[in-house]
Amino acid sequence: MMKKQVLIVEDNLDLADNTKDLLEAEGYEVCAILDSDERIEDVLFEKSPSVILLDIHLSGNSNGIDIAHNIRERFSIPVVFFTSSSDKETIEKVKEISPDGYIIKPFTKDTLVTTLALAMSNFENKNTDRVSELIFQDKVIKGSIYIRDKGYLKKVAIQEIDWIKADGSYTHISTGKNTVYTLRNVLKDVLNKLPSILFCKVNKAYIVNLDKIDALNSKEIIINEQVIPVGRNYYQNILSRLNQVTR
Repeated sequence: MMKKQVLIVEDNLDLADNTKDLLEAEGYEVCAILDSDERIEDVLFEKSPSVILLDIHLSGNSNGIDIAHNIRERFSIPVVFFTSSSDKETIEKVKEISPDGYIIKPFTKDTLVTTLALAMSNFENKNTDRVSELIFQDKVIKGSIYIRDKGYLKKVAIQEIDWIKADGSYTHISTGKNTVYTLRNVLKDVLNKLPSILFCKVNKAYIVNLDKIDALNSKEIIINEQVIPVGRNYYQNILSRLNQVTR
């Protein structure tokens, strides 16, 4: 049975490390510790954690509430705030997010573990049919992006995309055996226009449409006879994402 993965976003590294130790002692796996919003989307695509433990007040320009807003817009994942703030102004802002949990620092191991377990359980029960609903929503079935091709903006249906490949400052998008579009955009810009639940990172360069996978093993994925290598640390996450799509 795969361990539940937790993403910790906390700029107090000592606290983050201590929290990691507490969680791992309880059977969780901390997939990453971040101190800002800089790599959050990359981690969410690569690791697909079960829950995010998010501090509200981060150093620099990052803000946990803004980060939570962005996560809510693009990803289906429970968010638990842990913070030393319990003032009225902060609580009012937090209410707009409707977080799946709220932990006041300092906290005990029991509070941490119980809050995370309830957050994931409630979120899963609330979203049992989430995948099916998303697949049938207009933004997925009828959704499309426009790709510049030979002087035109060509409409490409999202569900027709097989895979996406990063190539420096360019991104290649395949919609069939012989159709590959090249965009002058970095991969992150392209992903911002796509529903995260259908796309999964399978190595450092490739992201695939989970619904288009014909076959796979721990070393490669086959989509429309195209063989795409699977990164060494990506296979288990791919399997967990496939289970989400097919359950």
